[in-house]
Amino acid sequence: MALAHRVEHSVAKHDSTILNRIFDEKALSQRVSDASSMFMNHNLIAGAVKGVAQGGLGSKVVRAIGDEGTYQLIKQYEKDGLQHILFRLYGNEGVNYHDFELVKRDEGIKAADLYIYTTGENISKTLADALKRLNSNGTNKDLKKTDNIKQLIEQGEYEQANTVYETLPAELKKEKAFQLMHIRIFSHFSTDRYIGALREYKSLFPHDPNMYLLMVDAYSLQKDYPKALESVNKLDSLIDKDPFQDYERGLIYKMMKDTVNELICFERLHKNMPEFKKGTYELINLYFSMAEPVKGAALIKEMNDTATAK
Repeated sequence: MALAHRVEHSVAKHDSTILNRIFDEKALSQRVSDASSMFMNHNLIAGAVKGVAQGGLGSKVVRAIGDEGTYQLIKQYEKDGLQHILFRLYGNEGVNYHDFELVKRDEGIKAADLYIYTTGENISKTLADALKRLNSNGTNKDLKKTDNIKQLIEQGEYEQANTVYETLPAELKKEKAFQLMHIRIFSHFSTDRYIGALREYKSLFPHDPNMYLLMVDAYSLQKDYPKALESVNKLDSLIDKDPFQDYERGLIYKMMKDTVNELICFERLHKNMPEFKKGTYELINLYFSMAEPVKGAALIKEMNDTATAK
């Protein structure tokens, strides 16, 4: 747990150093090799892994949380004899989860692999697939376009990113990594275009575990609130419970005008995550809308007292 708490505390201070150095290159290289169905040059794997290990995961997380987001430890658990730590990233582009598989080294605990919920796969699998494309039919021209798209997305130039994306080969655009790139671009466009991108992904990868996370937005935008709730509940079950998901439930019940369940969710959220301001604001507004000004005022005082104590 020491590593997990160091990561959590450092990122909260917008210090990316520890998370930037979390990967063990030897272990991740082995995972990439295992994830590939074909022989790969070890130097090629080593180069790709070094790029990830030195690519600044921590810097990306710090940028993603912005001024008001969080990167919080949900739990440490064991699976198949291996230790894992699960983090929730909540920031500018919504919620995501990072599940690190740990390995013990002489210099301490490091990460052997990382499962990213929005991609629905381990980073080793993502790397292996990228290297297979490079080994087989990938061209330098397409690789340059891919890098260009990523840069444009990071710069917030989504129309330009989409223009370049549309020039990629049709078969390439059907691959998971490119479909997720497509969704990320279209999340900044109109609702119809965003939903269209999500539907396309669902048609290509209907059984992907990350569909629950991706489809919460889609169902909510389509006002299919029962399906949105079902996605939240299935995601929460997959994670094995995160109190933050009561925020998502509360917002859905709010759109459904189901005050009873909205209140249950936001009160439970505040009990479990009193430091989460957005959830507290929702509860305060709900109390006042329900003609419960005493409860609303008490929460405002609690927030002010907490801020003063800091």
